Amino acid sequence: MSLLEEVGILEVLTDAELEHLRLFCQEKQLTTWEVLFRDGDEANSMYILKRGKMAVSRFINGVDIHLWYVSAEEILWEMALFSSSTNRMATARAVEDCTLVVILAFSIKEMTRKHPDLMVKIQGIIKNRLIDNKVAADKHIWS
Repeated sequence: MSLLEEVGILEVLTDAELEHLRLFCQEKQLTTWEVLFRDGDEANSMYILKRGKMAVSRFINGVDIHLWYVSAEEILWEMALFSSSTNRMATARAVEDCTLVVILAFSIKEMTRKHPDLMVKIQGIIKNRLIDNKVAADKHIWS
């Protein structure tokens, strides 16, 4: 079984669609403290963390604020792909050695057009992360 078949958010895809999506994926290795992307970088792919742990942070008023951690089998950087901005909205850094699956933006967007329920799941993740961002920013402003 491939990683794509094990990711709950992709469960709505058929075997043939997973096979097609797999054509537009590649594996990426990161070492501890290596940066995957920075706030402001162009968003051209989404990631599934296969192994390891990532920290997501954002500069707010000149201070690097930790937002959340991403653990194995979670997705990251879907927010920039499905928002009005085409740039990353935070920085993602490995806090331990990581293996990621890189999914090119056009292929995941194609799948969400074919499967509105997949888009609903991604929108739910985005909504929760926007709330987490707001909480982290408010906590920083008031501390």
